[in-house]
Amino acid sequence: MSWPIKLRALSFLVTMVVTVTESVMGSIPIGLALWYFDVASIRTIVIALGAAVAAISLSISGYSHLRRAELPRNMVRGGAS
Repeated sequence: MSWPIKLRALSFLVTMVVTVTESVMGSIPIGLALWYFDVASIRTIVIALGAAVAAISLSISGYSHLRRAELPRNMVRGGAS
């Protein structure tokens, strides 16, 4: 037994939004440091960190949502307490 597709899609969307927000918040100091020390241009920093944010968010969300969602047997039989 698994969740309906509508609920799984909504859960995936919420997880993506949360992980993108966390990844962007974490990459802001990295981008500022690269810009401040003149390591790369703003365009290069945005492209590189954007790719990193997308990869991190998809890997976290994909792992948790693209596998089969199994309910414990006692919940399926109605014995959850």
